[in-house]
Amino acid sequence: MRIAIANAKGGVAKTTTAIYLATAVTDRHGRGAATVYDADPQSSASLWADAAETDGTGLGFEVRPANLSTLGRLAAQDGGPAHGGWDFVDAPPQGRLLEASIRSADFVVIPTSDSPLDLQQAWAMLDEARKTTSAAVLIVRAERNTTAFKQTEQALRDAATPRFDTVIPKRQEVKKALGSRPARTYEYRDLLNELEQVRRDMTGEER
Repeated sequence: MRIAIANAKGGVAKTTTAIYLATAVTDRHGRGAATVYDADPQSSASLWADAAETDGTGLGFEVRPANLSTLGRLAAQDGGPAHGGWDFVDAPPQGRLLEASIRSADFVVIPTSDSPLDLQQAWAMLDEARKTTSAAVLIVRAERNTTAFKQTEQALRDAATPRFDTVIPKRQEVKKALGSRPARTYEYRDLLNELEQVRRDMTGEER
């Protein structure tokens, strides 16, 4: 299955989500089960992978640069990733590469913080993504006890927004993992569980 991680707003943990999901897949299914495609011109996922190689740990999965040609080739593949596992596309915030990232995907994960501005951008991204594929919003960097978080959840409920049950809380450990292989995947394991159910629903696979 190919998942694009996309939002027109920067700073909403797109790269972190891609890396942590690929780590969760690798922990569960072994090396070769996940690939990250870095379509963002800032190359954050590639820089993360390079830093992990430099410190001797590595990520345990491949991070590949992705351009329009790469994404077009991925979009043309029938049945998802050739290796039968999971591809995660770390999408840029705008332009033709963002459009191509969405077209290449079987499903789009749209991270958003509990900021009203971020949520508006997430809704706009959701409307755009759903023109060509299925998508859902993921709340990240959440502080559950705050008014902002409760208002964000209520706004999503009121708008009947497709969203994941999993909420990714704000964690210093996640922030510190930049440039190394995450030692733990925390709630991203739960997110992977939900995505595996999405794949079963799409393909008719049995558990």
